[in-house]
Amino acid sequence: MRFFLLAFLFLCTLNASLWGQKKVILDTDPSADPDDVGCMAMLHNMASNGECEILAMINSTHYKQSALSISAINAFYNRKAIPIGDYQGYQTKIESPARNYDSHLAKVYPRDLKTWKDAVDGVALYREILASAEDASITIAIIGTMHNFYDLLRSEGDQFSPLNGVQLVKKKVEQVVTMGGNFIDGNGYDRTNWGGSDTLCSYTDWSCLNVERNRMCRYVIQHCPSPFVASGWEVGCGDYYNANYGNVITGQGLRDLDTTHILRRSYEYHFLTRGETRDISRHSNDQCALHYAVRGEGDNYTAFTNGQITLSENGTCTWEASINKSQGFIQKKRDKDVIAAEIEALMMMPVQEVSLAQPSPPQQITLDQVNKKIIWKKSVDPSQGSWVIGYNIYLGDHYLKTAYGTQLVIDEQITKAGTLSIKALNSSGIESEASVFSFK
Repeated sequence: MRFFLLAFLFLCTLNASLWGQKKVILDTDPSADPDDVGCMAMLHNMASNGECEILAMINSTHYKQSALSISAINAFYNRKAIPIGDYQGYQTKIESPARNYDSHLAKVYPRDLKTWKDAVDGVALYREILASAEDASITIAIIGTMHNFYDLLRSEGDQFSPLNGVQLVKKKVEQVVTMGGNFIDGNGYDRTNWGGSDTLCSYTDWSCLNVERNRMCRYVIQHCPSPFVASGWEVGCGDYYNANYGNVITGQGLRDLDTTHILRRSYEYHFLTRGETRDISRHSNDQCALHYAVRGEGDNYTAFTNGQITLSENGTCTWEASINKSQGFIQKKRDKDVIAAEIEALMMMPVQEVSLAQPSPPQQITLDQVNKKIIWKKSVDPSQGSWVIGYNIYLGDHYLKTAYGTQLVIDEQITKAGTLSIKALNSSGIESEASVFSFK
């Protein structure tokens, strides 16, 4: 019965027109819990369906290996060129514990990112992508902590855009979807992503109040100018702290994948290092949030929006329908096991092969002398499941940098070079033919 249900749901995923295409930035914290890898697998597979384009993946942890594990996952799914951001606000970066799967993936699987220092500053990557995006076109899915998005909202105008962070998000972001909070049957206590609560210390110590996370999240909720929707803990993990709302359990089916599959290996490694050898299933908080971020309500969720979320300093959160700040939360509409089967089927889809088709070269390259920039028209990629991720810039034959938007700030060195070549780069790392711009 399980096989036929998964097969049916797999066929359903192939009709991307049911959901439309989203342009997604994933803000994640891969380290211990493998649900982040589950989300990245889902996102890659929904991209293969034509449901979304992955514009960037940004790490929020303080571990050196977390960004490297993202690079390994992207390479496994044949999309090695997706830009990887890393939160630069920590005083120090530390080695991830050996029992964490990010440490394991960084050692075992091929990746393009050589060291964590090669990742792009997370806030700068946000700003560069948003600056060139169409208005209200970006979906941001935050399944980790708020570090990057908090600093984005507090950022000032820069080389990419004169707009500050709040203005840039308001102009370019269609919706922010985050995993966190608690809105039913759990007394409003967040478990960890939004900062936890001292009330939950007796339940599990890692859910105790984290003052910094709580402060950041309160700031984000109060200042985010775009629609903000939470997938609370009760959606994916509904059975905790006197709650009884049902767990969306996924993971055990991954045992049907090849033993070297990076998704299966991440789950097995997580459980094996904790003494579990048979059951690799777990609740699916992050996956539910991402599921909604890309596919919307559909048959699975009901969204309560156009209200106001309030997070207190002690970690309780409430939602008021009478105050419209374009904030809300989702709840399960269908049976938890049906949602779980759909999510697991998405996680387990075959890896898409690399298309050798080139994207179109950049067009209409012009010099903006006032702002000292080169700007151009966005390139396109003809293949489903592939898209233009950035532009490789060359001075003659010398590689200069990759731009993750349709603009390049120029300086005297560039103008003196005389000739600039720009090649569109797709998510698999395939370049277009060069478009040449001469300063003479």
